Amino acid sequence: MESEIIKAIELAISHELEARKSYLALAQESEDPELQRLLREIAAEEAGHEATLRSRLRLYEEKHLLRDTISRYVSPQMCLEILKNPGLLQLGGQRRKVTILFADIKGFTALSEKMEPEKVVEVLNTFFTEMVDLVFKHRGTLDKFLGDALMADFGVPVEIPQAPAQAAACALAMQRRLQEMQAQGATPIKGMRIGINTGEAIVGNIGSAKRMDFTVIGDVVNVAARLQELAKELEADTLVSKATFREVEGQFRFQQVPPMVLRGRRESTAIYRLMGVEEE
Repeated sequence: MESEIIKAIELAISHELEARKSYLALAQESEDPELQRLLREIAAEEAGHEATLRSRLRLYEEKHLLRDTISRYVSPQMCLEILKNPGLLQLGGQRRKVTILFADIKGFTALSEKMEPEKVVEVLNTFFTEMVDLVFKHRGTLDKFLGDALMADFGVPVEIPQAPAQAAACALAMQRRLQEMQAQGATPIKGMRIGINTGEAIVGNIGSAKRMDFTVIGDVVNVAARLQELAKELEADTLVSKATFREVEGQFRFQQVPPMVLRGRRESTAIYRLMGVEEE
């Protein structure tokens, strides 16, 4: 429907152009100086009107394109908030507190070796559709897909209340949804490993004026990724850092894991296994 309306607007604008040409042609045919001046003034007004209409239509189309692009990464509600403040997506970065969630499919490489490529894509699309919906439901932002894994940000580009708690609740919801899909025979995926960390990072559009990606950069991201890797080794569903644990303590149940040295780090890190929501 919208595309047909835009075509109708473009047709109406083209009529403005034809009308301007007609006024100028009549001005050339007339021998009355006053009438010539009047026709030229009308033509000038038509030109200004035409330019205004084209500018407003272009702004609408750009905003519509931006909305379609943003909606792939955030919930509809957050999309509206970003459109009200486009400055959130300008090139550059700023230091912000954020919670990062990494989720990876357990044993997907071995699983995919038994399937045709088309089936692998189908399984991934079904899985990611469900998981991204849950990220959006908990007001998170889809940062990127990484093969059979995804990275989600909570608290950027729009600040949200209790971002760490939203991330933890999202992780539990993702694990529950996967179990439901398994029970329904909707997926061959056997499990998922999640790592969550909270801290300061540089967030914003990174790249060039022609090609930008909104993402998060910093150690907070690295730790979340390492926790997700460690979850595989410990056969844990979801691991969180001490920073995240402190933010949500009392809201969720945890089991502390003996401190371990994460890959690429020298000192041991306090780690907690997310078990569920704390009973009231």
